[in-house]
Amino acid sequence: MKLKKGTKLLLYLSGCALNGKKAEISFLNNEHDNTLLCLSHRHTIGALTAIALENTEAYKKSFSEVQKRKWMSVKAAAVKRRVLFDMERNRILKLLEAGQIWYCPLKGIILQDYYPSFEMREMSDNDILFDEKRRQALKTIMYSEGYVLEDHGVTNHDMYTKKPVYNFEFHTKLFMHTFSTRFTDYYDDIKCKLIKDGENSFGYHFSTEDFYIYITAHAFKHYNEGGMGIRSITDAYIYNRKFQEMDRDYISKECKKIGIDSFEKLLRRVAFKLFNDPSKTYKNIAGLTTKEKEFLSYISYTGSYCTKEDFIKSRIKRNGSKANYIFNRLFPDINYYKEAHPYLYRNPAYIPFFLLYRAGKAFVRDRKKIIHELGVIRTS
Repeated sequence: MKLKKGTKLLLYLSGCALNGKKAEISFLNNEHDNTLLCLSHRHTIGALTAIALENTEAYKKSFSEVQKRKWMSVKAAAVKRRVLFDMERNRILKLLEAGQIWYCPLKGIILQDYYPSFEMREMSDNDILFDEKRRQALKTIMYSEGYVLEDHGVTNHDMYTKKPVYNFEFHTKLFMHTFSTRFTDYYDDIKCKLIKDGENSFGYHFSTEDFYIYITAHAFKHYNEGGMGIRSITDAYIYNRKFQEMDRDYISKECKKIGIDSFEKLLRRVAFKLFNDPSKTYKNIAGLTTKEKEFLSYISYTGSYCTKEDFIKSRIKRNGSKANYIFNRLFPDINYYKEAHPYLYRNPAYIPFFLLYRAGKAFVRDRKKIIHELGVIRTS
């Protein structure tokens, strides 16, 4: 699998933006510009790319006013979204404080502050770990604030949305048993590792090392489920550059416990080769090892959010065969019920009746999805 057209340029521009360097690009035609815009959106780094582009000779001399407005609107949208997200999140966290619900902000909420400029790290939602025992209390709070519960119960998070752009994913657990029992064995009791905030009553945070292990584990999950995108590489680069004195022995030891030690080293190594010195980005891409090239090519292909087809193919690979995948789709193991349907987990005698109900419901409501999935299985 080769790098997508324009990916090398995207990586070079990313490195320039992350390091405050002027990108040496004198000309881009419309085709290259459109390819770059599509790729930057696919990898959720549109604003970062726009920041690098606006200082180039190509932008100043060869971009039309239409092209300039297009890129600056990407940057403006990132600024607007961050302002709205930050203000709304601060307000919601105060309501959690009033409701005496413990919470811990995750992922982009923390990472965005380590990027060189305010709007550079794009976000699509606010991820927050909270007290699972207070799920109903949280629901009451969010409903009272005009939010709609879009997704709950079956996953490890409840997703609340409200116009114009607000999106909160409140996590009851960091990982699901259906992804990896090794991960859940490590993370289900993560509260004991969290550190109490000093400036509030119910807020918590990770240590520097534990947060890095978590974001790396999260990237690994996405990588194994169909792709993680270039933004995960920029996150790894920014965090490692910010905290160069992290306890590497501890990180390696903990990563080995969940089986991501090799992945962490690979991700960090590729991140620094791509971004640490933009003047060497193209040369370093050419000099990547075979394993590093395969890693980067796969990420380039999938983008930040994999397609349904990629997700199905990754699940088939994890199950070992198409037959195993189909069997596990029809008859989930007990961990599925533990997270998605606790009542059935506690009363397994009712599971056969549930499976019949689920099959009938799927046949009536999701026939097109089933036909599509079978098509992907057949051609995989």
